[in-house]
Amino acid sequence: MKKIKEKLLEVFRMYFILFTLISVLLMILGMTLDSDRVLSYEVFMSPLLYAAIGVIPIFFFKEDEEISMKKLLIHRLISLGFIEIVVMVLAFSASGIPTEKRSVVIGIAVGIAVVFVLSILVEYVFELGEAKALNKALAEYQNN
Repeated sequence: MKKIKEKLLEVFRMYFILFTLISVLLMILGMTLDSDRVLSYEVFMSPLLYAAIGVIPIFFFKEDEEISMKKLLIHRLISLGFIEIVVMVLAFSASGIPTEKRSVVIGIAVGIAVVFVLSILVEYVFELGEAKALNKALAEYQNN
């Protein structure tokens, strides 16, 4: 039960990190590549959907124990590849995304990679703070 709770907390944290970063990415891509377009309220669904796609790889790998840096890198690359493929399939099947423009496709692909890296960095900062608090509590406990 504890592992399920930890996994769900990880999913929720990553979902909101991704939602924020994807919203910024969509704003930047929209303003630079398609600034004349008038959007409806449906546009607010995009970050929700893309963030949901971004957390799916969390369920791919079972991480009960510490893994090597090489294995972690492989996990991250597989996750990034999965996300890139799913989002590109959605982009090419959507009528509202001008995928006939090379700059749009490149912008989406690079944007996904940037959001992926930034989400890992934000997650690292959160975990670093937790680790520092845990180490401080452990040091206080050992001193008493």
